[in-house]
Amino acid sequence: MIKRFLGMLLVMTLLGGAVSVHAESAPSYRLAGLDETEYRSWEGHPFFAGMETLTGIHFDLQQFTTESAWTAQKASYVKGGDMPDVLFKAQLSSAECMDMLASGVLVDLAPYLKDYCPHLWAMCEANPSILDAITLPGGEIAALPYINELPSQNVMWINKQFLSRLGLKAPNNAEELEQVLQQFKDRDANNNGNPNDEIPLAFLGPFDLKFLAHAFGMMANDYNLYLDADGQVQFMPLDANFPAFIRWCRDLYSRGLLDKDGFTTADTYRTVSSDTAEQTYGMLMGPMITTIFPSAWIGDYEALMPLEYNGKRIYRDFGGAVIRGTFAVTSACRNIPEVLSWVDHMYTEEGSILASIGTRNVDYLVDGDGTWRLTESASSNSYHTISTTISSSAAIPGYSAQDFQSRYQDSKISSIIGQLKAFNDMCTMPCPYVDLTTEDRARIAPLQQELGMLVDMRIAQWVLGEEETTDESFERFHAELQQAGVESFVRIWQKIYDDQGGNN
Repeated sequence: MIKRFLGMLLVMTLLGGAVSVHAESAPSYRLAGLDETEYRSWEGHPFFAGMETLTGIHFDLQQFTTESAWTAQKASYVKGGDMPDVLFKAQLSSAECMDMLASGVLVDLAPYLKDYCPHLWAMCEANPSILDAITLPGGEIAALPYINELPSQNVMWINKQFLSRLGLKAPNNAEELEQVLQQFKDRDANNNGNPNDEIPLAFLGPFDLKFLAHAFGMMANDYNLYLDADGQVQFMPLDANFPAFIRWCRDLYSRGLLDKDGFTTADTYRTVSSDTAEQTYGMLMGPMITTIFPSAWIGDYEALMPLEYNGKRIYRDFGGAVIRGTFAVTSACRNIPEVLSWVDHMYTEEGSILASIGTRNVDYLVDGDGTWRLTESASSNSYHTISTTISSSAAIPGYSAQDFQSRYQDSKISSIIGQLKAFNDMCTMPCPYVDLTTEDRARIAPLQQELGMLVDMRIAQWVLGEEETTDESFERFHAELQQAGVESFVRIWQKIYDDQGGNN
């Protein structure tokens, strides 16, 4: 899978705290966790000072700056040993949660949430899928989540200036998309006199192309799996529509409608930083257009809604609303209700804004019409997201306070947020959350490595024309999948979903 930077908070991917002295009488606890953000030091950071002002609770901080060091530290904790009270930005996998609960390192938080995390509990009651996502198969809750009200997606961004210049409408299905891409290629869409510099559709390898399979009624997760209407695990490359989708991609590529460099291994090759650069991309895939193009181009692209197939529109929910494993309490903690009351503030709008933007009248201002903007000092500080906020790098506990985020004063940004909300409303997870044990991961990993590599390699070979897209070629592919263990792979996943009821 191609790794991408997916910002948790949309506005802060575009833009880039309070300082207080903790009272000596404040209750003090120990907090440890991961933050790989270069130049961010937790010691003296305004976020922790601001939280202390809000809650009256002080933490002695232990920051780990590499994932390997933090993973090793988590593995070293033992019940009764030297441990912090809480794990923050903890990046706890399901397997770690289950193992650390079983060994007595972590505390089951399920009995405490209703009374001591009322804001988080209210969110769980309003949306039971949140509680399902963080509850382990045995009913325990080992770690608290980050709740993203507008999850990051791998969006289809289309150049609306190209559409307008050529008198075209946004495509509604695969056939219309093909026609629009052909017009982008043939009619000098950027109007610069060079009919050969447009890239109708930019993509990054099989990862992006598999998102386009929705135009043929298919979507799958990173394991190429989805659950059908009967709750049965299916392997998307074995879907009856998969050959037609691949042949369509091959045809687009052969006609120059897909980026000829789309199978490069780099994931930043198409980034544009200059406002005056020539626009060549008609459509591209990515989480946020502003992570790819300069701010002056924000209004030139819009989110293309999922394409229709047989009267329906489906699209893979890539980010998911719940990021699990962000905050946990260890058995060393002497006052669980108190530290839970601290983290519960991060599930309020005030706490969310402190974590992602800063402090009112210091880092941002709210105008009379309810919109907000950064202060001059914050907007001119290129290190604002490092020195003031805590939300980048490993996921934090809390939520995205999307209602507030959407009131940012820049109308272009507000428009993008509105588009992404409409896009998100049409996204669905191919498979629900499940909790993988250490044993599950050990069984799945070698099969996934071989099957995933085989699928991605064949997609590239078919699209590039290195392998014919004949019936015989797909039959050989199916035989290769069988040899690589696809039936065992599906059976393993089916048992996991059956055992967990498809809810967790």
